[in-house]
Amino acid sequence: MASVQDVDQQLGCSEEGQAPEFFVPEVLGADHRVPLLSGAWVRQIFLDNAASTKPFRAVSTFLRDMEGYYSNIHRGTGFDSNFCTQRYEEAREIVKRFVGGDPERDIVIPVRNSTEGLNLLATSFDLQPEQIVLTTLLEHHSNDLPWRGKAAVRYVHLRPEDARLDLADLEAQLQAAQGRVRLVAVTGASNITGEVLPVHRVAELAHRHGAQVVIDAAQLAPHRSIDMRPHEDPGHLDFVVFSAHKMNSPYGEGAIVGRRDHFAEAVPYLQGGGTVYSVSLDHVVWADPPDRQEAGTPNVLGLFALGAAIRIYERIGLDRVAAHEAELTRCLLRGMHQIPGLAIFGRSDPEELDDRLGVVTFIVEDVPHQLAAAVLSYEHGIAVRSGCFCAHPLIKHLLGVSREEESSLEQKIRQGDRRFIPGAVRASIGLHNTAEDVERLLVALREIAARRWQGDYAQDVETGEFHPRGFRFDFRNCPAFPDGRPARR
Repeated sequence: MASVQDVDQQLGCSEEGQAPEFFVPEVLGADHRVPLLSGAWVRQIFLDNAASTKPFRAVSTFLRDMEGYYSNIHRGTGFDSNFCTQRYEEAREIVKRFVGGDPERDIVIPVRNSTEGLNLLATSFDLQPEQIVLTTLLEHHSNDLPWRGKAAVRYVHLRPEDARLDLADLEAQLQAAQGRVRLVAVTGASNITGEVLPVHRVAELAHRHGAQVVIDAAQLAPHRSIDMRPHEDPGHLDFVVFSAHKMNSPYGEGAIVGRRDHFAEAVPYLQGGGTVYSVSLDHVVWADPPDRQEAGTPNVLGLFALGAAIRIYERIGLDRVAAHEAELTRCLLRGMHQIPGLAIFGRSDPEELDDRLGVVTFIVEDVPHQLAAAVLSYEHGIAVRSGCFCAHPLIKHLLGVSREEESSLEQKIRQGDRRFIPGAVRASIGLHNTAEDVERLLVALREIAARRWQGDYAQDVETGEFHPRGFRFDFRNCPAFPDGRPARR
């Protein structure tokens, strides 16, 4: 019968659960062959891991084993419901241990992703207009927009020399607020610059001034170990939120890990089945947390998949993951520094990578970011991402976009013209990537910087994307939805 622990056997771990050496579990689809504009087919280089990662085969296999037992959890009396309930709670504990949550004082609330988790948190605090939420310019929109309109949102500055968080400004704003800061909500690692924030130092400062801290760990969790620390520790992390789809488990799951006492007082984010002990026509007795925040049928298989992926990361060892990615990042940054006209956002010293992830965001002089990304895909088989990466304020800050320029751009957007949206190109390294992947990217970037590409590219006014004239990807031989007819016996 399938168990989360069965992942160990699939990975070839020893009886003690330790991987004998660094290895990369098979990542489905990370290196399949893709067509180029030239007509050739090449092994795809997947460098879009900061957006989403492809699934581990071991996770996919584990889910197939579990599917036949699938049943709704809690209160079902059948074998399958009892079995899935047990595995669901087991996965919840795996999630809590992964980030160092307190066994008794913290709870795990499964959510669809970090965005839903942060929105849930934002509604759970009963914030008042006179209270303050401090966040930073480094944030993904998911850790910025949910706080707006619920309290006064203020932004901690970045250091102008390297775009790192200005801790002195954080402390100054906390002091000036005189106790009105309710929360400090910061990313664990930037999805633009790759900067890893000193989250425990942030927590110390927040707690000193009576505030709690929320960590958006969507980019951090797959790359660095997280330890929430004991509640009595000044550097304790009150709430940590992360997503499975960035951890080689893209099955629609994420998690909040945080204070039980907070959620015991919070109203439900969603209201419905599973959140109550009793309902009458004139009153409701809400359930204790975490059930109070888990309305409706949960993504049972998604949480199973997250638990399995975490077990894989634990067996590999996040220190080993970080070392592997640092080696590739060092090679990438060294090579980029040799390419004329290429500018990197944030810190780019290849010898200073202790607090930096393998997320490298860049622009090529006089080449629109959408065009550079298109050429990488259509002519080199390299999957990256371009745009603002759901962090518009940061991108505009790094590009020096003025308020007047921003207003002009927004007017064009309202008229349906997205060709001039500011942005950059992002290559993000995953644990499956290799030195060969980095070298192929560098070769392609040298060609782009020298204005050498094959296609005649046209830009779509409505999307801003570039496509080579007369060529489109052919998906006819790719998987399609079943036609619904019975399978042949």
